[in-house]
Amino acid sequence: MKSVTVREAQHNLAKILKAVEGGETVEIVRRKVPVARLSPVPSAAAARTNWDGHSERLIGIWGTTQVEAVDDTLEDLRGTR
Repeated sequence: MKSVTVREAQHNLAKILKAVEGGETVEIVRRKVPVARLSPVPSAAAARTNWDGHSERLIGIWGTTQVEAVDDTLEDLRGTR
């Protein structure tokens, strides 16, 4: 298990997260005392790539599979100026 200081974690968070995504566990220490442990979430990769039932989830959330374009939504919110 890799160990980093709080300062190293602050300055290299993206690099540390990439290592964790790759399956590594990283321990964060303050004055040589462990204060936190970052470990990969086993189902995170599967959840990102699992599109089965996506249309049904959209219908459950939005009531439709159609999502408005951002420009249309902003125009509606702005109204007439």
